[in-house]
Amino acid sequence: MKTFKLLIVAVVVIAFNSCQKDDTVTTEVVPTTNQNQQFISVIDVSNTPEVQQLAKELKEGKKIQANAISQRIVNCTLDSDIGCGRDAALEIEAYVNTSNCINFSQGTLIFPPQAQQFTFDYSYYIDGDSDINLDRYQFQFDAHIAEIERQVSPLKIAFVQADAQNGCFNERGWNVDQVVYTVILGN
Repeated sequence: MKTFKLLIVAVVVIAFNSCQKDDTVTTEVVPTTNQNQQFISVIDVSNTPEVQQLAKELKEGKKIQANAISQRIVNCTLDSDIGCGRDAALEIEAYVNTSNCINFSQGTLIFPPQAQQFTFDYSYYIDGDSDINLDRYQFQFDAHIAEIERQVSPLKIAFVQADAQNGCFNERGWNVDQVVYTVILGN
């Protein structure tokens, strides 16, 4: 009987310890896979014809024509009620490309040109009347440029051009789209 009680106590202790170990394993912090990060990728585009032409135009001092939609960006704030789709994408592009609202250390163009394309996700909510309060999400684009600036350091950004997508996959609810930033580097 004494052996049986010892056996029961041993089983209970082992079961208790294994439960404790299981609890420890399940409460460990497990890294997530880009759940809170928007950065997707970076590729070198230095030798593409488009970048070569753009660098040539920048060297010659040709100005990049401002998009008419940039006139709507008031006090460096994106539109608070813009239609989902191409309108929203154009608004983002104008905010990054022509508004001079995003601050970064601007470098002098170097030759041969060095250029990279950075792809980032951005999330937004389509409200009940199928538009976006884009002003609530502009911090994402500011953060993207800050992250690019950090990644290219010690070089600087001589020129940045955004190409935004806005697919409006849901009539209402959260969506995620991408912005590809073509960045020509400088010193």
